Amino acid sequence: MRGTVCYVAPEYGYSGDVSENCDVYSFGVLLLVIISGRRPLQVNGSPLSEFHRANLLSWARHCARNGKLVELVDQSIQSLDKDQALLCIKVALLCVLKSPARRPSMKEVVGMLSGELEPPQLPIEYSPSTPSRFPFKTRKKGR
Repeated sequence: MRGTVCYVAPEYGYSGDVSENCDVYSFGVLLLVIISGRRPLQVNGSPLSEFHRANLLSWARHCARNGKLVELVDQSIQSLDKDQALLCIKVALLCVLKSPARRPSMKEVVGMLSGELEPPQLPIEYSPSTPSRFPFKTRKKGR
C-alpha cells in the first residue's frame, strides 16, 4: 500500500481497490487540513477529553453531527468568509464519505467550489441529530 496514512481512502486501505474515488477522498482530507490548519492525525498529549479531536476526520464528522462546522476553521484566520468556509467544509465532508459510490466526482467538486453547481447539502449521516419522537423505553412486565 502506498500513500500517506489518513489521506488513503478506506476501500484502498482494506482491499487495494484504486479508482478516481480514492483521489476524491484524499482531496477531501486535504481540504479539511487546509481549512483547519492542522494535520489529519495530531496528538499533542492532550487530555483524554480532547482525544477525539486528534483524528481530523472523526472531529469533522463530530462537528457536523453537532451542527458546529465553523469549529473546524483554523482559529488564526483573521477575516473569515463564513459562507465560503462552510462550502469548503461541506464539499470536504462529501469527499470523505465512506462509500466511494456516494462521493462526488472531481468535476462536481470543482463545480461546487467554483459556484457553477448548487452548494451541497450535508449527507444525512452528518446532519445534526434531532431528538426522536419515539423514545424507546422498555416496559417492565407485570408479575
